[in-house]
Amino acid sequence: MLDSDFEDEREPRRVRPTRRDHRSRRIDVMREMESGVVDERPVKERFSREFKNPRIKKIKDPLEKIDEKDCVEGLVVEVHRRTCEARLEKEIPDQVGDDIKGETVTAMYRATTSKALGEFPAVGDRVLLGQVNEDEDSGEGVGSQKYCVVRVLPRKSELKRPGPRDSFRRKLTLAANIDQVVIVASVTQPEFNYGFMDRFLLAANLNNLPFVLVLTKMDLLPNGEADLTDDIRDFMSIVDKVIPVSVKSGVGLERLREELLGKSSVFSGQSGVGKSTLVNALVPGAELETGAVRERDGKGRHTTTSSSLFDFPGGGYVIDTPGIRSIGLANGEDDMDGETLAKIFPGFFEGDLFTCKYSNCKHLKEPGCSVREAVESGKLSRARYASYLRILNSRN
Repeated sequence: MLDSDFEDEREPRRVRPTRRDHRSRRIDVMREMESGVVDERPVKERFSREFKNPRIKKIKDPLEKIDEKDCVEGLVVEVHRRTCEARLEKEIPDQVGDDIKGETVTAMYRATTSKALGEFPAVGDRVLLGQVNEDEDSGEGVGSQKYCVVRVLPRKSELKRPGPRDSFRRKLTLAANIDQVVIVASVTQPEFNYGFMDRFLLAANLNNLPFVLVLTKMDLLPNGEADLTDDIRDFMSIVDKVIPVSVKSGVGLERLREELLGKSSVFSGQSGVGKSTLVNALVPGAELETGAVRERDGKGRHTTTSSSLFDFPGGGYVIDTPGIRSIGLANGEDDMDGETLAKIFPGFFEGDLFTCKYSNCKHLKEPGCSVREAVESGKLSRARYASYLRILNSRN
């Protein structure tokens, strides 16, 4: 009898599953769980590159219910990739005897919370925190925390910036529940960026937030404000509050403290303008990392890597944000269109009264454009008009 006679009776050869197979299985399990098919919490398997030594752990059910009456309100003071630091504001009803008010805890994000909000919580958010385990908060790894963010309370204001260039192009919130926007710009080293400042001023106006311009490094100008460039002077003419300061000499710091007292202020600006140095001078104990400007191109180095909230002496909050290169502009849920930008661009119209001949004028080649007439007559600076064109073209 030949071996070929038994070929049909042999066991089929086992095919080793691929990484794609494992990924598909995990996705299917999550879909089943969300649809209510799976009652038990699913198991997540992690394999090495050779599919050996699997690491198995339970996946927390994002649909698990936590009664909000057992939650405690907290203030988000710092955010990370998958967790946040929140300061407890009120007592938990079942734990009145525990002195937990004012304590800062690490809380993980729930899938349903982030989905409902459309993004992760931001610094300055008021949140409801639910207790997910009885153990102490170890803070090591997602799922090991004692609390999770159940719900983000409604925001009264927010400041957004462009998100990563992914397929969703979502915008990210720099800070929430703020009273004013404090933009820090240096008079030199690095040079004043007209377009960047215009974007921030527009964002503040769209959110009805007061705009405070702080000019740092005044000690580097031998004649003080007399040495300010024409671009800086032109921008100063369209903002309500300008505070020149020098951390080294102390000039302007007391006036700035009075402006911050009792308010929630978000500090932002480009890298290298001295924002972290200024916050350290205003808030004792902040101890933010500072860095020097690069000699080869005069630009700053990133020292602040995430937004943080600090208590301001005497009352109020200071929210320090990372140095960024651009700021997003949004009008409600949708991006602001070119016609709206042409109507509300700062400095174009006295009293914000649109005076062009046509209501859809974008100040390009349209007849009867009062903006181009003002530029040609010298009433409006060419730097301001060029900044408008850059922002308009960047939206196309």
